[in-house]
Amino acid sequence: MIVEVISVGTELLLGQIVNSNAATIAQRLAAAGLDAHYQTTVGDNLKRLTGAIADAAARADAVVLTGGMGPTPDDLTRDALCAFAGVGIARDAAQEQRIRDRVHQARGSVTESALRMADHPEGSDPLPNPVGVALGAAMEHEGVHLFALPGVPSEMVAMLDAEVMPRLRALVGEPAVLRSRLLQTVGLGESQVAELLGDLNDSTNPSLAYMLTDNQTRVRISAKAATDAAADALIDEMETAVVARLGPHAVPGPADAPGP
Repeated sequence: MIVEVISVGTELLLGQIVNSNAATIAQRLAAAGLDAHYQTTVGDNLKRLTGAIADAAARADAVVLTGGMGPTPDDLTRDALCAFAGVGIARDAAQEQRIRDRVHQARGSVTESALRMADHPEGSDPLPNPVGVALGAAMEHEGVHLFALPGVPSEMVAMLDAEVMPRLRALVGEPAVLRSRLLQTVGLGESQVAELLGDLNDSTNPSLAYMLTDNQTRVRISAKAATDAAADALIDEMETAVVARLGPHAVPGPADAPGP
């Protein structure tokens, strides 16, 4: 299954905040063995956001959006999903009451804008928010599964783990994991390492990629399998071949690496 991630918010394009949500989602997808070929960041513009959703849906089996689910006029993710799918907006009565109760306790006056966080596209499943009030949404349109999550990181992570990842795993049906390992090299640039590894670059599972950090080349070996142990076995075999080709330029032991 191919999953595309769309991060929504002009503040991301302006560099005013770091897009930690996209990294978190990517890590969760990789750990579940789901392929993510594209990540898109789009500002708070209805036409461009709707277009980004359409482009993603044409490439992927599922699309995860984060951001644009709040109460203000520039929170446009619900509207864009409705425009893309050709549906209207529905309001969740229980969530509306929850918002009213929460706002009354805080300041006693509920605005219509605040109640927008109880809205979701018609026909979608509203996703509960255990740490906030903005609903998420899960919907299917022409065979593509779409998930909309809040942009607040704590809310996004809670909804991603409780609602979205279980649904994605159920869609896949068979368990899978994606594992990666970084190997350090010395004395060679990226192109030189790639040339020495030759036909190993043609392997797709496990696969090789290259990272240059602080003028040192690292080789990333990634493998997908049904279990961690099976993926690690594929990586072990490739690592042995890589070390044999690089000889004294390979540093024993894996380099520190984030992610799965």
